[in-house]
Amino acid sequence: MSENNISSVLHEPYALTAEQKTYYRKNGFIRLKDVIPADVLDYYTPFIEAAVGVSGDDPLDEQLAKDAKDPTYSRAFKQVINIWAKPEHAKVKELAFSKRLARIAAELMGDDVTGVRMYHDQALFKWPGGGHTPYHADQFYWPLQSEKTVTAWMPLSAVPTEMGPLEFVAGSQNADLGRSVGIGIASDAAVSAAVKQGGYELITGPFEAGEVSFHSGWTFHKAPPNTTTDKTRKVLTVIYMDKDMKMAEPLNDNQRADANRYLTGVEVGKVCDGPLNPILWGKEEEKAIDTLV
Repeated sequence: MSENNISSVLHEPYALTAEQKTYYRKNGFIRLKDVIPADVLDYYTPFIEAAVGVSGDDPLDEQLAKDAKDPTYSRAFKQVINIWAKPEHAKVKELAFSKRLARIAAELMGDDVTGVRMYHDQALFKWPGGGHTPYHADQFYWPLQSEKTVTAWMPLSAVPTEMGPLEFVAGSQNADLGRSVGIGIASDAAVSAAVKQGGYELITGPFEAGEVSFHSGWTFHKAPPNTTTDKTRKVLTVIYMDKDMKMAEPLNDNQRADANRYLTGVEVGKVCDGPLNPILWGKEEEKAIDTLV
């Protein structure tokens, strides 16, 4: 596929049905097939690997030696954030700035959302032998005033069950199953108990190549370990927020750190329009382009 064709695929609309939007708003997540073609993901994978600092499928023990400062956390995955903002990773920016993905996020949030901004991107690589990712809700970490946030979880290749695909607690975005606890042993225990007590359904299953999930910031989720001996689970995520999102007063140290890292120049109570928070898709911008064409 030529670079022009790749660019076209990344920005052309994905036709969401009314049923899909309803499913997302009820359950707090949705998995969509054929969002990004497998050959497009293959094209970008080496650039994302370079940003993470790996190539191929290095065994976990080798990766722990390279990233020994926090080996416990590394047993879940290695993460690299805001890749798009580094000039040397312009190719990753192309994928992270996909209007196709951003428009899906905006349309899932609701008709009152007229555009979305970047909160941050994030590469998540779970090594062969990598441990489970505990239950958590992403928005625990974000100093944002509303729940109008969506994370796109985009595997770079198929993720069979043994590689640790993401699992979602359906409907948990509307309940406090452990909103005051960050990811770790405590969150795993607290959320597991709340899920069982509340009778919530855990949605699991492998991901096909090209399949992307979208989940709300307060949807609780987890991932099992990568039990393979030779395959790394490679994922790029992009976190979107309503383009009119305002910054909230940080409630914990994690939110204070996020404010400094990802909301540069933004003041509490003001729209999150800092230099690291560009609009990735908007109805008005699209209308303007259509008028020019």
